[in-house]
Amino acid sequence: MATQTSETRLNSSDGSSARLYRPRRFNRQSKQRFEKNRIDELVRHLGREPSYPEKILISRVVAIEWDLRRLDSKLDAGNELSGHDIRGRLAAETRLRLDLQALGMRPAAARAPSLSELMREATEARQRGEAA
Repeated sequence: MATQTSETRLNSSDGSSARLYRPRRFNRQSKQRFEKNRIDELVRHLGREPSYPEKILISRVVAIEWDLRRLDSKLDAGNELSGHDIRGRLAAETRLRLDLQALGMRPAAARAPSLSELMREATEARQRGEAA
């Protein structure tokens, strides 16, 4: 019986991850696996080999996301964060957003309405016009 490695489980045929790696435990081995996964995904998203400043940003993004996920696991376990941890978490979220923007990641554009939605709106507008 063939065993599945974490790489075959996580990667689809087109090279993109089927899902992001989420550590269950926060130890050295899971951190290394997390870092490799996230670095590979960010470089794949760039579509080219990153420059030195981009490598610095990528390493910061990965480290910040690791810390945020670690704090999330504490919250999920029912632990309360101290005021210092909460402020650190808020600062990390802001830093993560800014670093991702510096890497060229932008928020998704607003989805254009589909043809069926436009037709439904036109029908509703006509019905309102006839009722008035």
